[in-house]
Amino acid sequence: MNFFRESFHTIATQVLCLLFGVGTSVVLNRILGPAGKGEFISYLFISQLIISCTNLGLAVSGSYFLGKGKYREGDVILSNLFFSFILGGLGIVMGFFLFNLYRNVPLVIRWLVLLTIIPGLWLSYIPDFFLGKDRIIPHNNWNFSWYAVRFTLISLFLFISANKLTASLSSILTLNLIFAIISLPILSKMFNTKGRVNLSYLRNGINFGYKIFIVDLLAFMNYRFDILLLRMLRSPEEVGYYSTAVYMVEILWLIPRAVSLVLYSKFVTDQDRKIGKNVISITMVVVALIGIGSIFLVRPIITLLYTEMFLPAFTPYLILLPGVIALVIPKLFIAEITGRWGRPELVLWGMVLTVTVNIGLNLLTIPGYGIIGSAASSTTAYIVQTLFFIWIYRKTDQKNRLKICHKSNLSNNDV
Repeated sequence: MNFFRESFHTIATQVLCLLFGVGTSVVLNRILGPAGKGEFISYLFISQLIISCTNLGLAVSGSYFLGKGKYREGDVILSNLFFSFILGGLGIVMGFFLFNLYRNVPLVIRWLVLLTIIPGLWLSYIPDFFLGKDRIIPHNNWNFSWYAVRFTLISLFLFISANKLTASLSSILTLNLIFAIISLPILSKMFNTKGRVNLSYLRNGINFGYKIFIVDLLAFMNYRFDILLLRMLRSPEEVGYYSTAVYMVEILWLIPRAVSLVLYSKFVTDQDRKIGKNVISITMVVVALIGIGSIFLVRPIITLLYTEMFLPAFTPYLILLPGVIALVIPKLFIAEITGRWGRPELVLWGMVLTVTVNIGLNLLTIPGYGIIGSAASSTTAYIVQTLFFIWIYRKTDQKNRLKICHKSNLSNNDV
């Protein structure tokens, strides 16, 4: 019953997070407009890319080693905190070079974005600490708080400031700083944070997590690299339309993300080993039905929430929809491949294939077709990823079953 109770709690929490997320999106779109929203998203892309490039997979390593009890809680937490400062500092330097991809970016904008990197890197580790100890409810509460405070700060900053773009970026920096500060007393209440920077953990954590790190980086590129290409090759307005379409269609991942989080937490702590494939089938059917229903609702929703200025987002939404629905399958498979099998390299192979297809198609289609080409490229890549993971899951699962049968036969012979 814990699995279903925690899954329901996670879905309910994510629905609340979604409401605050939609509220944030409405505020940004209405106040910034398509061009301003495009600038905001493309600037934040720099810090998001750097965090993805510098986390080295220590988030998943932390949850994995906490779940297996291989290192003290304090050692894991303090080591990750130490690395956030070291890697975040290097990330800031990297960011100055990346900003050269854009033209005429004011210095204040650069600093507002780059200063979010160190606290943002640290915050990227925290949810996995909760998962590593199977603390789903605190994990959900943390995420809900973050979305609620983000909505409040963005609304407040945009209301009181005349420079709306600077205000929106300032609110993100303030958000990261607040949560980085309050994370320390929260973690000290829930974990035994007494410990030290453990070089053995860092070495083994990077050795285990680098595969996930590459996977996460490739996943980020898979989902967001088209934003950079659109910003470089097209216009900020198109980035605004496309980012709106992406945000709305990825809402469909709310349910599979919730289920995947609970599955991973159970797998990594060796619980509920008999969870069947019915979970994947049911989740897939539910998301597909919601996706089909959304075809008739999204256009009026865009008009209601964002005004008719953002109606060009409707077509890329429709094109992205089949790929987003298909990607539910690998999102659930990955929880078992990583948490139960401990085989992140399998995920890595799939992501390398997908990103290669996605970036290659985007480079071919964006110059001539803009957001339509980008959406078609992403959907094609997502379907390729789904087919690959179905193949690799069946192949590896069959091998695991044969090993179990072989071990069982050996045990019976010994008796």
